[in-house]
Amino acid sequence: MELKNSIKKYRQVKGFTQEELALKSGVSRQTIISIERYRYKPSLELGLKISLALETDINKLFFLDFKQEETIKSKERKESEKKPIKFQDFKDKDWKKLWVNLKKK
Repeated sequence: MELKNSIKKYRQVKGFTQEELALKSGVSRQTIISIERYRYKPSLELGLKISLALETDINKLFFLDFKQEETIKSKERKESEKKPIKFQDFKDKDWKKLWVNLKKK
């Protein structure tokens, strides 16, 4: 899960430059650049200032991205499926289950 933002999109819709948004928000242009490039996560106070400057609801500017987390979990699952099972990977309880299942057949 990662905090994402749509600041650049809303800034461009309003026709603001990064410098103009920075002035209206009370921060430097570099701060706006860093936020837009996900290098800096703004405080709630700064997020509210930016949303006021853009005349946009803060919930439209900032959101949580769950896709990245799911992609990582999916990759981990695929990797674990590729690994061959080795003799030393088995624990005693695994051998007992295997033995019981073989006896049933």
